[in-house]
Amino acid sequence: MIKKGFTLIELLIVMTVLAILAGILVPSFRGYQNEAWLVKAEGDIGTLQMAVESFFRSHDNRYPDTLDELMTSDTRYIDKLPKDPFNTDRAAYGYEIVLKKPGNEPFYVIYSNGPNRIKNWDWNTSKGLVLLNEESDDVLFTNAIIE
Repeated sequence: MIKKGFTLIELLIVMTVLAILAGILVPSFRGYQNEAWLVKAEGDIGTLQMAVESFFRSHDNRYPDTLDELMTSDTRYIDKLPKDPFNTDRAAYGYEIVLKKPGNEPFYVIYSNGPNRIKNWDWNTSKGLVLLNEESDDVLFTNAIIE
């Protein structure tokens, strides 16, 4: 009499092999996910930067106070704010504006805190600089000077 099917030991061996393979593959997929999110963040921030600059030219050299203003002004510069893939709440990208720099020109930064989800930059408003920390993995665009 021939028995069909697998023994309990054979099933345990197969499950162990699958668990080991999953343990090896899952961390490598996380790296690919972060790379994809970085590319998305760079593209989104580039789109937002173009919308902010268009707003500036159309509103007597005034930058929007918030990114939401890009959707609510008379001219819609963007239909929907993209979500920051690195923000755990999937909120919109960060946007900060400072109204004074040398020459009294306003400057701004649009940013994602990146894979470590920590803001690693700061303003030097007296010199019109955005200062990046050494460990920064942030994705950002600014019309200020980056140091």
